Amino acid sequence: MDRPSSGMKNRVLEGFGLFKLQLADLLNYNASIRLATIWNYPSAFRDSLRSGNADVGLSMVEKMVERGDITSDDISILTDALRKCELNGVATEVEKIFGENSSQADLIQQETNRQSEDEKEAMRQCEEHGNALSTLLQATEELGRKLEVPTPTGSGMNTLTKHRRERKEVEQELLHLKSSSLESIDTTEAFIHENQPYLSALQHSETRNRIRELRKSLDRLLELSRKQLDDLTDQLLKLRTESPPQVEAVEPINLNCVTIEATDSKEKHQSIIEQLKQASDKGSPIRMLRLDKTFKTIHGNGNITLSSGLLLPFISTLVVLVVWTEEGRVLTEAELSGLLKYGSKSTGIERFTFARCDLPSLTSSREVLKELQKRGAEVKWVSTTHRLNTSSGFWGMDNIDEIRENCALGVVMYGHWRKESQALQITMLKFASENKIPIRLVNLNRCYSSITSDGSNIILQSGQSLPAMSSVKIINITTEDGRLIPEDEFARLLDYANQSQAIEDLRFQECELPPTVLASTISSEMKSKNFKVSWLDTGHRLNLHDRTWGIDDMETIREICGLGVPIYKQCSSHMHTLQMHLLTVASQNNIHITFISLRESYRAVDATTGSIILESGVMLPRLTSLGRLTINASGRELTEEDVNGLINYSSQCSKLNFWCSLPKYLPVGLLQDPLISGKLKVLWYPDGPNKQCYTLDPTTGRWVE
Repeated sequence: MDRPSSGMKNRVLEGFGLFKLQLADLLNYNASIRLATIWNYPSAFRDSLRSGNADVGLSMVEKMVERGDITSDDISILTDALRKCELNGVATEVEKIFGENSSQADLIQQETNRQSEDEKEAMRQCEEHGNALSTLLQATEELGRKLEVPTPTGSGMNTLTKHRRERKEVEQELLHLKSSSLESIDTTEAFIHENQPYLSALQHSETRNRIRELRKSLDRLLELSRKQLDDLTDQLLKLRTESPPQVEAVEPINLNCVTIEATDSKEKHQSIIEQLKQASDKGSPIRMLRLDKTFKTIHGNGNITLSSGLLLPFISTLVVLVVWTEEGRVLTEAELSGLLKYGSKSTGIERFTFARCDLPSLTSSREVLKELQKRGAEVKWVSTTHRLNTSSGFWGMDNIDEIRENCALGVVMYGHWRKESQALQITMLKFASENKIPIRLVNLNRCYSSITSDGSNIILQSGQSLPAMSSVKIINITTEDGRLIPEDEFARLLDYANQSQAIEDLRFQECELPPTVLASTISSEMKSKNFKVSWLDTGHRLNLHDRTWGIDDMETIREICGLGVPIYKQCSSHMHTLQMHLLTVASQNNIHITFISLRESYRAVDATTGSIILESGVMLPRLTSLGRLTINASGRELTEEDVNGLINYSSQCSKLNFWCSLPKYLPVGLLQDPLISGKLKVLWYPDGPNKQCYTLDPTTGRWVE
């Protein structure tokens, strides 16, 4: 157990104070529960021990002191109780450390006085940390109120564009606030860990609750912001598709930061390009040009083609160029070299920044490197926290503040990225771990291959080895769709996560985990850390004490259902059962389920109950909060009975999508009221998603373009 140090006097505890600390280390979960039971401690206190929200040993020691079960000169009540619980070894060890720490009354009193001073200081500092968290939470709630302002119904293109821009600004404020909050949370958690002996269980619990509340509030609002942005984007795209072109009033650009977004109209792109050309012709510096998912390609003549199809010509007064690509895009050496050439033509260029993409080294582009050296421009790669060495063309790491910032946001590793790029990310993570820099998240996105027999290293599909990290908080493993992780491999992954001193959550996604876990898999150290093991596909978590899967967090259900739930054919009936439990709980609590996608897992509709029967035999019940149902049954032709049953099942939904073969015509008499009234829209994609789409006409029973 760590001794207090932050902001407090460096003193070595002696006497009864040291005995209490050592006793807290001795009293594990099992011993504490048995003592609390035999002494008939209040049920609320026993429940708090079981919940794992507080340090079990410290809470138990505080309770014993409060009730007089141990004093500075008598521990016989405790040792007698331990022997009644058949914990003779623990009783003997308790007597030993009590004897070693017993001393004269004046020394005990001196220790008590010193400890009292330290306790007051710790309480004061804990209150300061709590106030800082409350201030951040208040700022979060103020941003949340901005998200509550509704978009006016029937809004036109200009209003929707303006509303989306405002929502984007709120999201940026939330991301900035989250970064500040994570730093404050890290500082507070370090303080709590170092000063546990001096904080009451109530203070400890209240501070932890504030941290949890702040995390949940930020995550909830960011999810809400993203959903609102997606909804506004859908509305804009729909208007652009269905409405005649409109002349958009475009505001003058801010030369300090010009952003060209993928969701903006072609007309707006054209207006921004014209204003950039005018500023360039006048010699006005453009401090930053940000291509937000709009870089499509670059031509030999130096012009950039945007996602809208327009050309972005050379800008002579550019200072900083930021290229923010689609998630995980891989840029070729020709594309990277072309972008650097484009920016280097500007005499005032200072920096290039690349984010969300995979970049090559530039060892063969000597001309570009010389031009960068001449301009004194730096090239930053945010995803790996590396900079381009303009002498060698290789990437290097030299800024610890940027590493801290990147680790605070989280690191995503993609399976389709170059092996060399993954090596750079691993180098950064190892550096952070060795220097005790908190790593909020390591997300292995379809790049996990296996884990070594001793659980010390994860092997990526590229062959790179990712060693266990001591400062990572969340590890997320997203595998190929429906991959089975056997029990022995799952046990080694638990051991891998347990090697982090800061681990909070080990998450699995798009895979199948074992239904049962052997007692030998869960070590006592894992139980004491009590970190979460989350199966995101099902919304369930593994209880490390009784080794069962269960649901204990409604926020997790909201998050999963907000993203949508795929159900795969290859998954077992156990996994399907857990997913049905998740969806049923969501529907019962009126939690919106964005979509359910049955990926080759649809068998039939039960004629009696109207529920869907999956290929595993598990029933998908009717759900009142489901938004969209997608049936992916490639290679299979559904019958009229199938389609009618699915329309009936989807009567509470807004959309029913089919990615399979269907009858060319449906008898009008079979079609359901929700379809006829226009509440439900049925779409057919014969060749799969993002291909030709047909809509079912309820008046004729035919599919129309």
